[in-house]
Amino acid sequence: MLELVTATQPYLDKLLQYYEEEISGEAYFYALAEHLGEHDKTVLLARVERIAANSVIPLLLKYGLRPREAAVLKQIGEDHAKLHSSWNWTQFMQHVVVRYTGYVDDFLELEAIAPVEDLSHLKILTQHEIVAIEFAQKELANDAESTQPLINYLNAHHDEAADEMEQFLPRI
Repeated sequence: MLELVTATQPYLDKLLQYYEEEISGEAYFYALAEHLGEHDKTVLLARVERIAANSVIPLLLKYGLRPREAAVLKQIGEDHAKLHSSWNWTQFMQHVVVRYTGYVDDFLELEAIAPVEDLSHLKILTQHEIVAIEFAQKELANDAESTQPLINYLNAHHDEAADEMEQFLPRI
């Protein structure tokens, strides 16, 4: 028998935090696109961040969660990018493989405490880190098809995320 899980305050706090981190993450990648020499690939990563953020907008609406202003989150992302702007592409891809594994763990922990009806949205959030890691691994292996995981993710979730964002924007 499935145990009914209700939304706890720790769950709601993490949900809002992770949404905000995806928005600042989008700005982070756009800022890095100017420094890393792989502009198009870095922009793909930024687009994946936006889709991931958009995937949980229905949950923010459901629970009445209010993110900080977009300009504040953008500045956080841009400031964070400055820490990595001197890296080369290989260093950055190595960072993605190592660090983003921790993000997958964080999202899986969020799924574990989430109400079951929220899981479909959260799985899209978790999946975006998995495809970013897969992309980075393929980049490090010089795989000519390295962007395919990112493209597949974008194609799979673009329409639904755009629909959710359209509903959310008037409320911010």
